[in-house]
Amino acid sequence: MWKKIYRKLKYEYYKLIRMKGAPSFVARGFSVGIFIEFITLPTFGLAFLLLYPMNLLFRSSFSSSLIGFVIGKLVLPVFMVINLKVGGTLVGKHMQDHLAQGGHSPFGWLSWMKRNGIAYFTGSFVVGLIVSIASYFLVYSVLQWYRKKRSRRFLSQND
Repeated sequence: MWKKIYRKLKYEYYKLIRMKGAPSFVARGFSVGIFIEFITLPTFGLAFLLLYPMNLLFRSSFSSSLIGFVIGKLVLPVFMVINLKVGGTLVGKHMQDHLAQGGHSPFGWLSWMKRNGIAYFTGSFVVGLIVSIASYFLVYSVLQWYRKKRSRRFLSQND
């Protein structure tokens, strides 16, 4: 299982760094995809429909936003508790409500979402915004580094 995840991440990484376009264009698209993925869970998958309009708004690469959306699916489980804690702090709900729920019925998640949905969505929005800004700078610098390395290699082969 870990090998499959590693291979998927590596494949998405290579697709991203080899993408055509200005580094800021590609990095903006990636950060839009990450941000949309962070707000997807509380909206039950409807946020995917925001990818295209958000790319138009930020004038970014749709392909790289799809890559960010896919990578966000692999990264988001790490941030779920953090999202709830941040949102609970901002909205005023506490983590103890979730832990006391225990998920006894199959529809327990629905009642939990009714009680803690605002806190989770707020936390997802704030943490997603922070992660997307950080991912923009990370992807931008990796693209700059890769393209500089590639141009040096191309120049040395032509001499």
